[in-house]
Amino acid sequence: MKITDKYAEKRYIVSADQRKIVSLKDKGESRKYIADNSNRLFLTVYRVDNGLFDSSQVGNRKCDYAIYTDTDTLYLIELKGGDYASSLEQLANTVRQMLTPEVQKPCCVYARVVLSKTKVPAFLETKEKMLKSLLKKQYNGNLQKATREMKEIMQ
Repeated sequence: MKITDKYAEKRYIVSADQRKIVSLKDKGESRKYIADNSNRLFLTVYRVDNGLFDSSQVGNRKCDYAIYTDTDTLYLIELKGGDYASSLEQLANTVRQMLTPEVQKPCCVYARVVLSKTKVPAFLETKEKMLKSLLKKQYNGNLQKATREMKEIMQ
């Protein structure tokens, strides 16, 4: 079953249309992810953490948003203060819980982290490498991070 079939409830869908620009930002925060949809793809934008999934349990948090395109590409978006380690865990948790065996594997999965500040401790290299490897090998994707704002063209 496709992602849009499994996750179809309106309560966690932020938008489902072909708008040219999708701007994702948490209330009262300055971090922002901007999806440039000049190609007018059909995008389904999901609220993931406390939307698709209840993340009230400690250690069970997910990324903030997901964008699924009609080209079968999934973008996982985490807007984070400065705790890069938590963002990596949240993205990995989201991949594990959202992309279950009954869900048809998307063509590509991209993970995006927008941080307030980018001071990343060296010990995170292992977690980062593991997530990058998972995304590349299993989902033809990658991990990118930016400070304050990330803008990219939807594929």
